[in-house]
Amino acid sequence: MSCGIKLVKILLILLNIICALCGIALFTVGITVLLTTSELDKIFGDYKEIASTAPILIITFGVVVFLISFCGCCGIGKKSYCLTMTYATILFILIVGKIVIAIICYVHAEDTVKATTKVFETAFHESNVTASRELVETVQKQLACCGLEGPKDWQNIPKSCCASSVTFCNIKTAYQTGCKSAIEDFIHISKYTLAWLGICIAAIELVALTFACILAKNFRRKENDIEHEP
Repeated sequence: MSCGIKLVKILLILLNIICALCGIALFTVGITVLLTTSELDKIFGDYKEIASTAPILIITFGVVVFLISFCGCCGIGKKSYCLTMTYATILFILIVGKIVIAIICYVHAEDTVKATTKVFETAFHESNVTASRELVETVQKQLACCGLEGPKDWQNIPKSCCASSVTFCNIKTAYQTGCKSAIEDFIHISKYTLAWLGICIAAIELVALTFACILAKNFRRKENDIEHEP
């Protein structure tokens, strides 16, 4: 085996190990979210089906990524043309799928904004419920915002409306940005970030696809050589 083929083999194995670990991580995150979704059904209201479907999709995607990575490692380890080409074919389908999903998510970003702000509004108006209160305070802390339109929406401003360095949280020291606009800005920024991230991941997978095809061709040539040996 030439040095070039050895290098391609090592790089592809490392890439598959990283992908397998990412698959396990996605599976773990999906399970965690799924276990907590039932507690938030009331908050999500009309969007609770979306809330319960999302973690299932994450779990499914994590399992698929892990199985594909495992298939790739097996094909490379056994020097199997069939397994390696199966891996390459599935990888090609994934690349196309990611591009399609990225486009759909980008196009429907406004629907996501409406759904998310609706969920936050519901949680804010039901802030006497523990799960709702926790959601509202988490959003305020993470996005550095306060209330729906601003701190005036609160009768008693919570500490989550202020930076951790602030000793006494009041209407003057609280974040002045409302969470509705903060959520909208966050989603709009995220859609561009996710679009570029999707492109980068697709590019990495394209490299893996190229490597897989090179190895498959090498494995095929060796299989043919063995068959024609006297």
